[in-house]
Amino acid sequence: MMHNKLDKLFGQAGSVLGWLFIVLGFLFTNSGVSAAFILIGSFMAFSYSAVKIDTVRNRYKLYYAYFGFINIGKWKYLSNIDGIGGVSPIIKRWSFAKDSKAYQFKPENCFVVLFRNHPKRRIPFKKCKDLVEAKLEAQKLAQLLHLNLIH
Repeated sequence: MMHNKLDKLFGQAGSVLGWLFIVLGFLFTNSGVSAAFILIGSFMAFSYSAVKIDTVRNRYKLYYAYFGFINIGKWKYLSNIDGIGGVSPIIKRWSFAKDSKAYQFKPENCFVVLFRNHPKRRIPFKKCKDLVEAKLEAQKLAQLLHLNLIH
């Protein structure tokens, strides 16, 4: 079985804020507010998205782990997958400063994705540092799972 953690549910900033809530919760001792802060903080700090591929049963599961251990997602069969490929991030981030030109941020992560019935329907499988690494990982996984490699 292959398992890859994709990203924090609330991003890095949300995770840090969650830890801050947990610390504040411990500062408000003997209070209902304390429990609420710890509960909300734990949800924000520990929740993430991930994907599993079961090669024995030929299926995959994209799921969300709330609080880090409550997994919600459904198993689906790999027969619905048309191919696999390495792609650059879909989201482009821009910044504008008053006295300077627009600056486009460099993509931080690329992904190995499973394509389902249409190139627009993508299931992320693994986060990689750059596009070259994503394409190499996609090639390895395509051979292992007997899927078409989409360039």
